Amino acid sequence: MCKPKNGNEKSTDEKTRTENPSTSSVEGANNFAELREATLNDLDEIYAIEKESFPDPYPKPLLKAFLFHPGAYIVAVVDKKVVGYAIGIIRFRSLGHVISIAVRKDFRGKGIGKRLLNELINRLFAMGAKKIRIEVRESNEIAINLYKKMGFVTKEKIFGYYPDGETALVMFIALPQGHRM
Repeated sequence: MCKPKNGNEKSTDEKTRTENPSTSSVEGANNFAELREATLNDLDEIYAIEKESFPDPYPKPLLKAFLFHPGAYIVAVVDKKVVGYAIGIIRFRSLGHVISIAVRKDFRGKGIGKRLLNELINRLFAMGAKKIRIEVRESNEIAINLYKKMGFVTKEKIFGYYPDGETALVMFIALPQGHRM
């Protein structure tokens, strides 16, 4: 079992939850956000974003449990406040699974979700994933378009996947041929 970070250490470089979506920065409006590993100290802010972003939020204890699970749990931070997060795990030794990704409403549209997803994809591939899976509400066009731009392809639908009965699209991205992590 992995030990979660408690927030005092220095950071090192089910159902997918997707809202309309190493420290790195990029050019543009989102260059002020720092990406780092999530810690226990981030949990209250992560949970607040979860509740704001989803009609059926994951319970706080589950979000906490992912800190103990092998995988990647990344937050985007602006002015020492968590403004977004992404959670991914490895299943069956080679399947990456994006569990949840969300950005605070007042920080959406600034490229933070794209940065979080890109970092999560890179980390999951580096951990041995050969392909990565994500589920998204069929009505969430903003997220679907982002995933398509990132290289995800819809492979199937799961009818009644969400508690309100909405269908999920199941999308995948594969490790590029000849690419070695």
